[in-house]
Amino acid sequence: MPFLIAGGVIRVMVPQTIASHASEVARLRVATADTLNEQGARVLLEGWVSDRTSTSDRSPLVAYNQYHRVRRDGEWEWDKVRSYTPTLWVYVPGGEVEIAAGYTLRSTPSLVEAGSDERYEGFQVEDPVLVLGTLAAAGAPPVVGEAEIGFETKQAYLASLDRDRSTARWLGLLFLVLGNLLTLGAAGAAYLIWRGRINLFADP
Repeated sequence: MPFLIAGGVIRVMVPQTIASHASEVARLRVATADTLNEQGARVLLEGWVSDRTSTSDRSPLVAYNQYHRVRRDGEWEWDKVRSYTPTLWVYVPGGEVEIAAGYTLRSTPSLVEAGSDERYEGFQVEDPVLVLGTLAAAGAPPVVGEAEIGFETKQAYLASLDRDRSTARWLGLLFLVLGNLLTLGAAGAAYLIWRGRINLFADP
């Protein structure tokens, strides 16, 4: 039963959530510094990291996610342990935009390794960025808050969302099939026990 429930949620709810987000992104026009004038509106920016942004303690990165390598079930994995996301300045057509601290780094192009068990993935000056957020303040400069930042263009992000939706559908179908097989197997075993074909209390 848990597989059937998980399969239903993954196959129906997850693709719908992704599709709703993709529709929002598709509707948004790529903004310029001059069009950022409606406070509280959702905005989409394509630009690159300005040299006005200060370098972090992990030069040349200006913002990053920190990962530690851990071993689980005999396999090595990278665990995110913290994010360093200070105020970020992004240059877009028409000027610079301030991205308020506390944003999410969705995908990153730059990597700094610190030994074999620690790594930092983030952005450095002049890296291209795609910013999705809310205009917290209009004016000079505009300020965008509650942002997600990725290393991609609008079209590339929409393509990745389409792939995620397709993957969720197939994964949900896999869980549904597995859940049905397990349910049928349990029902068959119960029927055989009821008919006396299987005796759970028989001596070995």
